[in-house]
Amino acid sequence: MSKVDDIKNMKRQQKVITPTQVLTDPVGEENNTSSNEYNNQPRKEDKKVERKRVSFDIRTDLHKELKMQSILQEKNIYLLIEEALEKYLNELKNN
Repeated sequence: MSKVDDIKNMKRQQKVITPTQVLTDPVGEENNTSSNEYNNQPRKEDKKVERKRVSFDIRTDLHKELKMQSILQEKNIYLLIEEALEKYLNELKNN
């Protein structure tokens, strides 16, 4: 085997650890969750949704909390914002 093949095999054997696993797993213990199980889960974003890029200013404390929630929930920030806006707009319609 060549060195290139050795490197490729080593890369294939490496574990993929999500940010949530890092935050929840005790130090020193290994998680038996397979990286393939996580990567093969169907995502809601697989279907194409038309989006519009927007730019706005937000308080830094809200942005930090939003980043933490996105890590904990393993979702993109824009998905969390979309969900919150949908909920808010639906509440306005129902009142």
